[in-house]
This record gives sequence, structure tokens and C-alpha cells, in this order.
Amino acid sequence: MSNDVLALKYRPKFFSEVTGQDLVIETLSNSIELDKIHNAYLFSGTRGMGKTTIARLFAKSLLCHTGITSKPCGKCSACIEIDKGNHLDLIEIDAASRTKVEDTRTLMENVQYSPSSSRFKVYLIDEVHMLSTKSFNALLKTIEEPPAHVKFLMATTEPEKLPDTILSRCLHFKLASATNSVITKHLENILTQENVKYDSTSLDVIAENASGSIRDSLSIAEQCISFCNGNLEITKINSFLGEVDESIIKQIVVSIAKNNPSKIIESIEQLNVNSNFEKITDNIIHILFRIYLYIINNDSIDKDDINYDFYKSIYRDFSLENLQLYYQIAISSKKDFKYSSSKKDYFSMIMLRMILFSSTNQGKDDIIETSANGSSNLASKEDDKLESDSTHKNIANSLNKNEDETMNWNKSIKELSLSGLTLHLARHSLLKGINSNEPILFINEAKKDIYPKSCVNDLLLKIKEYFEIQQEIKVDYSTDMLTPIIMETMNNESELNDRYNKVKDDPDINKLQKAFGANINKESIKKIIE
Repeated sequence: MSNDVLALKYRPKFFSEVTGQDLVIETLSNSIELDKIHNAYLFSGTRGMGKTTIARLFAKSLLCHTGITSKPCGKCSACIEIDKGNHLDLIEIDAASRTKVEDTRTLMENVQYSPSSSRFKVYLIDEVHMLSTKSFNALLKTIEEPPAHVKFLMATTEPEKLPDTILSRCLHFKLASATNSVITKHLENILTQENVKYDSTSLDVIAENASGSIRDSLSIAEQCISFCNGNLEITKINSFLGEVDESIIKQIVVSIAKNNPSKIIESIEQLNVNSNFEKITDNIIHILFRIYLYIINNDSIDKDDINYDFYKSIYRDFSLENLQLYYQIAISSKKDFKYSSSKKDYFSMIMLRMILFSSTNQGKDDIIETSANGSSNLASKEDDKLESDSTHKNIANSLNKNEDETMNWNKSIKELSLSGLTLHLARHSLLKGINSNEPILFINEAKKDIYPKSCVNDLLLKIKEYFEIQQEIKVDYSTDMLTPIIMETMNNESELNDRYNKVKDDPDINKLQKAFGANINKESIKKIIE
């Protein structure tokens, strides 16, 4: 394999060359210097963070001919052979291709034999979570009490899949994802050595796309070097990586704040169908979070932040409640991108879902009328109100007998500690038959296909845990339901009517009406809290 590949050419050969894992390296180095060497180590973390590399460096520290040291010489035959990957006493095993229990048993049978030329025989098991349950059982006893000359080093991206019995017998090191600044600095050092021209903005974009992975950053950089013919230019890199103009993302955020669906679609139409919409969603999530921080304490945002002025100009259009909702909608919707045939269409629906579920739309559904030229217009608020009033009266007349059931469900919702989209779903639903053998969660049919499947499953799980239900809860859809959100709206309307009736015949109010030819704005009557 050619070492011209950057990820291999610049693979660390000593602990001092490892990037972004200072705590892990310091701990391992100290344990070696103090002669506190455990029999089994587990390295976990996302891809490209150096799990296998650190394991090999640790093996080099144990097998170096100069002695057990955190600073191996790198010149003896043991160090050279480990770098080349052909040391006889460093046995590397790919667990993904050797999952059978027979393979593990054969391996364990060879553990008893002494190392061929070193003080230890080191087993490096990569992607150890891929082993079968029987393989773990065969490995368990040997890991717990191996011969004095044997050390186990394991690496995995999914430590949660390992049995607790294995985890408890290992020293577990969790490798953190590298920050963008760490990746950028690492790229600067390598590109300088490679005599590749670059600008800091280009490296920032590459680091952002690497998602915390050192190896991915080098792979992306190598692709960009080829595409840019050895001279990294931000314009070409943005085109190559599908980066989107920041101004379009800000337009979308502003449209969400203003509850303007047509502007959202207009902004999204400026995006190329091949754009990385998952990455755009991540950018919007980041902006929403920063706006939230600014609202809580504007000093928490550095004034040197390139988006500081944007946060300052937009934050008044957001409520903390809506920001929480938008954030959760974006986060929970990301996992369903893979099911969509059109990423652009799905992204549009996520953005529209945000304003549909915002607090300004609670208790009523906006009616969308599509004109002949394809543009969308919201029906008048008066029409919405008339339809809402009619719907609520019908529901109230037919379902007053279920009011207690609704109140009980509303009380349960408060105790379930729900938030965001899951809370919105619960308030548009009604749980029936909780004490029967067939509990059913009825969801407002008008909201069908709006909530992600994961959101429905989260609510069902919360219900089962709270009510200690063992059987499956059926999900159905209905329109004739007195859901908590409808009951709340009806109560608010009733209170508003009561307040209106109290003031409409007030002599002083009547005098003002006659003097100014005015009418009472029913919606503006507020309850005074003493």
C-alpha cells in the first residue's frame, strides 16, 4: 500500500505525534512510566480518531527493545516491524471477519504459548463489537486472567454493544472527536510539509466537513488537492463539497422566525438539488442554538463571532419555547433523511413543520389555498376562526362525556416530562382504555403523517414506562376527539367570551364607544393579574 496517501504517510509513530487525544496519551504514558500496566485495554470513539493507531503505539511502547517506555526508540527491529505491520508478537485481528466462536477458541488456545522474540505477546482486536455472544464468552476468562506475557488491546466504534462482563475487565479509554481548530492546525502542518498552497477559510470548510475525524479530514483534503490542482481555493472547495451560501441559510432562519412559509420555499428553491441538506440542517441547528444562548445572555456569544450581528438582529423574533421546538424538530427529523427519495423536498417539509408547530399556530390549523399560478396563500384569519369555532362546538357537543378522560390525559402529559415535538403530539392526541387490555393512542387525523415515526415511538415508550404497560399500545387516528389542545382552546375562548360579556355593557365603556365611534376588540381583552 502506497504511503503517498496522506492518512498513511502522516500516521503517528510516537505518542507525541498523536493529535487531539492529549488526555488519553498522557494517561497511557504515565501508566507506562509508573509500571501500572493492565492486562486489557479498550479504545472507543468515532471513525478516524486514532483508536487502532494508539493501540499500536502502546504495543510499541511495550515491545521496544530498549525496555518498556512511553518513548520507544523507533529504530530497533521491534519498532520497525510494528510500523511495517509484520511483528510476530503483535497479533492484529479483524473481529468483523472472524466472528465465529471457533476462531476465538483457536486464538485462545495459542495464548498460552510464549512470545517469539519479545517480552509480551500483544493481541490487538479491531472492531471487537462484531464478535458473537459465544465468542465473547470464550474470550471472557482469558481477558480476566491472561498469562503474564499476554496483553489485550481492543478497539471499537460501538462500545455499547460489548457485554458488561467484557467492559468491566478492561481499562476503557474514550477518544473524543477532534475540534475544528485542532483539525485545522493539523492540516496546516501537513499541507505546509506537502508544499500545498491553501487559505485558512478552505481549511475551516474541510475541518467542518470532517465531523471531528482526523482521518476523514485528511481524506477530504486529499480529494480537494486533486480537484484544485494542488492549490486549495475556497470557491472550488465549496463547489466540490456542496457548501451552501451562508446568506441563504440565514434567509431560511429569518423566514422561520417570521412564520413565512412562502419565503422558506423561495429560499430553498435557490439551493441545488444535490446540496448536502443534512449539513444545511446541521447549520440551522447550530444557528438556533446560538440564538438561544444570545437570548439567555448575549455576553455568552463572542462579539468577534462572524454571525454576532445576525443573532442581534433576529433574536427578538424568537421565543425560547419555539427555539426549543425548532431545535428538537430539526434533530429528530435528521434520522429520516435516508428514507426520502428527494432530500430537498424532505428538507422543505422539516422547515415548514417548524412553523406549523410553533406556538403561534397552537390550537388551530392554517388553511392553505393554492392559486392557479402555483403560489400559496394563507386563508383569512376570520375564516380560520369561524371554522375553528364550528369544529370546537361540534366536538364539545359530541364529546362532553369524555371531558374527564381528556383532563386525566392532560394531567398525565404534565407528569411525563415531555418536550418539543413529542409534547406537541401528546397534546394533539388522546389516550383511551388505559385500564383495559387494549390501550389505544388516538391521534388527530388532521396531523396524520406529520409526526416522524420516531416521535410516535418515543411517546408510546414514555406512556408504557409511566403507566407500567406491558402490552403493545395501538395507534389510531380520529377527528371527533376532545384532545388537550382543543380543550385548552375552548377554555380560552370561553374565558374570552366571559370577559367580553362583562365589559360590553359597562357604562364607561359605552360612553367611550359613542364618543369615538369605536368598537370593542374582543381579542384584545386581557385578564388583569393583581
